[in-house]
Amino acid sequence: MELIQALRKFGFTQQESLMYLTLLRHAGQNPMTGYEAAKAAGISRSNAYAALSSLVEKGGAVVASGDTSRYMAVPREELLLNLRRDAEGTLAFLEANLPDTEPDETPYLTVAGLRNTEDKIRNMLHLARLRVYASMHADNVALFRREFDDCVARGLKVVLLSNAEPGIAGATFLKNQAGTGHVKLIADTSEVIAGLLEPGVSGRCLYSRNEHLVYLMREAILHEMELIRIRAAMPGSVPGSMSDAGPDPVSDN
Repeated sequence: MELIQALRKFGFTQQESLMYLTLLRHAGQNPMTGYEAAKAAGISRSNAYAALSSLVEKGGAVVASGDTSRYMAVPREELLLNLRRDAEGTLAFLEANLPDTEPDETPYLTVAGLRNTEDKIRNMLHLARLRVYASMHADNVALFRREFDDCVARGLKVVLLSNAEPGIAGATFLKNQAGTGHVKLIADTSEVIAGLLEPGVSGRCLYSRNEHLVYLMREAILHEMELIRIRAAMPGSVPGSMSDAGPDPVSDN
């Protein structure tokens, strides 16, 4: 992510972000005039003066004492503290005031885009309270390793069906032939997500809390787990294809 793009997420315009970075990079020198800042940034003086004026109002710059035409950037540590304080205050307000409503009919939603798909899966894992079942390629398991580790640490039942041992202590592992990019995840037997997620490339999944889809997905994964257990017990099966998760790893308790 570029610095200007990151600053814009916190309410700075393109020009304000550019002026802040310009002032900050010249912080070891004398305060800059609008003309000097415009020349250093490569923009017109009118745009520079307008951006500097609004930047001062937003707390990103200060006017040098005794000279209303010279500007200095607020130190990065102070800016970060201010942004963090504002963000936390905004999030607290939203958490307290956003309406919490459920639709009359649970829809099927398409989650498109790499970042959006990753965020949705991370949020499902973060908000899970009882159990998580996931069938995905080892590359995707590694992508969400921190979240899976956190689920185990919080005492959730975590079952992972993957093509390779993920090395997540406390999780039940069953070896399957999960294809690259394919993802199926059930959280708390109440929400599901399924589709394609290729790390660093693309993502597109179907998400729903529809009880019928959740039931079908749950039964499909439990059926796959049962088949893996049966194959593991057959003569000539490869040892270690399923971790020791107790007498009945298929149970949904």
